[in-house]
Amino acid sequence: MKLVRSELSLQRASLIGWSLAIAAFVALVVAVYPSVAGDDSLDAIYEGLPPAAQQLLGGSDATSPVGYLNTQLYAFLLPAILLVFAFGRSAGTIAGEEEQRTLDLLLAQPLARWLAYMEKALAIAIGLFLLSVASLIPLFALNSSAGLDISVANLIGQTTQMFLFCLALGMWTMAVSSATGKRGLGLAVVIGYTVASYLIYGLAGTVSWLENIVPATPWRWYAENQPLQNGVGVEECLVLLAAAAVGALVGMWFFNRRDLHA
Repeated sequence: MKLVRSELSLQRASLIGWSLAIAAFVALVVAVYPSVAGDDSLDAIYEGLPPAAQQLLGGSDATSPVGYLNTQLYAFLLPAILLVFAFGRSAGTIAGEEEQRTLDLLLAQPLARWLAYMEKALAIAIGLFLLSVASLIPLFALNSSAGLDISVANLIGQTTQMFLFCLALGMWTMAVSSATGKRGLGLAVVIGYTVASYLIYGLAGTVSWLENIVPATPWRWYAENQPLQNGVGVEECLVLLAAAAVGALVGMWFFNRRDLHA
């Protein structure tokens, strides 16, 4: 686990900065809620959107506590912020180092390739977990004073599914990047898939044939069961966790067997 500790130590300042920024962003969103609670005009704006847009933005209820957090945080903005971190770290940790010609220094150590890969993946998972926890702190602190009064269990459930959703996409970014040695290719493939699946998830309600594709989108397993309202979905968590594990194993397998770029 020395490599995990080393990776986290190198990222310490970055993780602190990310955590503070995310906590400040969430605190700002939560602090605004009392000024919009019960504002029918805001609900009217969301209700006037096309069904696909409502699905993409978290629904048409923007002023209830659950609806507000869904539309302003969890439907897109907060997972998008975490995905920026996950994509950047996952593409850069193997392929980025290989492109910079620094990976050889690590692999020259008495450490198996597969183990180096898995420890780097674990460091990314820990970093992403810490950022997810950082997003929860202001919600816990302001939950009552802002008038949200959402169940702590549901907040944790929502954050858990968001963490696993971002982790799964991050592990596949690392897999594609590490398997090819090309950071940009890994980013292009997984970001392209993420955006396409987001649009499919939103349009499925109005384009019937897309409904058959929805189970192949990570957004379905992240948001369909509405964890902020209904609590954590065990099936959803298991699917996302399995996707992350398979991504890590696939990436490790390919990285362990290919020649590094000179």
